This record gives sequence, C-alpha cells and structure tokens, in this order.
Amino acid sequence: MTGRTDLDILNNMIMDSAKVNIEHNSSDPNKSSVTLNEPQSPTSEVTIYGLPHNAIVIKVDTFKSPDTILTETRGQRKRSDYIIVTDKKGKKNILYIEIKTTKGKENDIINQLKGSVCFVGYCKEIAKEFWHEKDFLSEFESRFVSFTHTGSIDKKPTRINKKYNPNDTPKRMLKLRHPHKPQFNHLVGA
Repeated sequence: MTGRTDLDILNNMIMDSAKVNIEHNSSDPNKSSVTLNEPQSPTSEVTIYGLPHNAIVIKVDTFKSPDTILTETRGQRKRSDYIIVTDKKGKKNILYIEIKTTKGKENDIINQLKGSVCFVGYCKEIAKEFWHEKDFLSEFESRFVSFTHTGSIDKKPTRINKKYNPNDTPKRMLKLRHPHKPQFNHLVGA
C-alpha cells in the first residue's frame, strides 16, 4: 500500500449516498453510535453503540439487485441491510447486519448475509483491478448479526451469552431479538 488504508480506499470507492452517518460523541470518541433502519419498515430501527470513530457503515441494499442477469434459484440476488467496516487498534472487522421487524425466515436471512459477502468480494475485486491493492480487506474478520423483532421495544438490555460462539459465518450468525442498546464490541466478539 502507498499510505492508503483499506478504510481510505473503501471510503473513496463507496458513494456517500450509500453510507450511514455515525453520531460522534464529542466528549468520548468511544461512545459513537449509528442508528440503522429496516428499509421496508422505517419505524423499525436499531442503534448500535460503541462504534469506532473510523467506522464505515454501508447500506448494502442500495446496491441494485442483479435481477436482470442472475436467477433467484438459490437466493443469490439477496443482500443484507448493512455492513460496518472498522479498524480499531489493529482489530479489523466487517460486520454484516440484517434487520427484521418481526422474526423473518432464517434461510432468507442467511442468503441475505451471503449476498453481502458477495458484495464485499466485488469491492475486493474493484480494489485489486482499479486501485492495484491485491490484499484489500484480506486482514478483516467477518462477523454476522441478525436483529429481529425491532418493531417493538423491550426495555431489558440486550444480553449476549457469556459463552462465546463465534458468529463468523452466516449460518452461525448472532441472533438478537428485541435489541436494546447493543454494543459494537459484543457484536464482533471483542
């Protein structure tokens, strides 16, 4: 690399209209947050707290479905709602997020998360071909989360089992019902 970080390249690659603004806390940069809406139900939202200050939050659903070229036989046209890409003190993560107002079908959510992995793969190829960065995002760990029942608010804090099960594949996604103040570090297993 020539002084550019992977986050710099990604930030230049993605249009601003596809990014979500992060709410920075001026007194404590470790308390930044982002509010994500379920695209089909704007009143359904999740706010993630403790976001690193340099996070890039992308609305993957703004990437048009390739339905003019791909069939839907195996769910390959689906995408999750968001991805968050961060590099905090050398801990590099890509967090894939799907939000559902109700429960949602698990297989559909898995396909949506897989579709967003394909989107990131597409970005990797763009960086390789147009930025000449063959190792773009190669050091980033993937994590997968589904937030369900976001239309109603449960006043209890979101709890994550103390026994850590890595949510490092779509099939082993972290499933959170009625999320209330989820912390970024918990979502990525830090």
